[in-house]
Amino acid sequence: MTRPLTTETTSPSASSVSLESAIALLRAARRIVVFSGAGLSQASGIPTYRDADGLWKNQNALQFSHAEDLKRDPSGFTKFWGQRVSVVESAAPNPGHRALAQLQRLRPATRLVTQNVDGLLTQAGGLDVLELHGSLRRWRCDHCGNRSGPWPFHRCLRCGSHARPDVVMFGEMLNAGVLLDAQVAAQECDLFMVVGSTTIVYPAAELPQTALAHGARLITLNLEPLPHLDDAAAVVLRGLSEDLLPQLLAGVPGSRS
Repeated sequence: MTRPLTTETTSPSASSVSLESAIALLRAARRIVVFSGAGLSQASGIPTYRDADGLWKNQNALQFSHAEDLKRDPSGFTKFWGQRVSVVESAAPNPGHRALAQLQRLRPATRLVTQNVDGLLTQAGGLDVLELHGSLRRWRCDHCGNRSGPWPFHRCLRCGSHARPDVVMFGEMLNAGVLLDAQVAAQECDLFMVVGSTTIVYPAAELPQTALAHGARLITLNLEPLPHLDDAAAVVLRGLSEDLLPQLLAGVPGSRS
């Protein structure tokens, strides 16, 4: 197997070589899928999950991340998720989000698939973003099925029950339609790019493998190595997405950069 081009080497020009190779893949691709995770939104002030200060280090996050926790402790559940919503609503897209939205404008066949629940790709101008784990910017009532609100004090105005964020919690299945759209996009693309994701949470983690199995080239862009993917990647970029994505987009024809 050909060794992937990577920024992790002693050569001072390695970073530019890897960027140029990734840009060449972007320019040549007809159908692109960008699969993003928590690393994309970290620069916007959204905590990641597994870092030293990540969400899973917070005991409340573990305590209120199952759907049944709403019935067990409605007040604690609503307080925790209300705080998370406040963080998301105060956040703004960073240069990485804006670069991906711009890529989609330049290459309309691009599909943006994300594990993030912050809605920042849409806020940046992304279209038809496939939010695999839902969005904190939407709420719903599982008691009566209300999804349109309003939600005064996080309650359903229709039936009076406690509302909940429209996100996938532990013990719940992903939205089958959204997952199917992402799987089809992975099957049909000729370039798949992983950005800021450890790609270890299934079934979403199967998407890069699906793309590879159907002949797509792979770019990984992450702060930490991805041993299960990097060896199969055509290009490995190691760094911050808010720094590297704008540099990639600067090489795509039509970019304003």
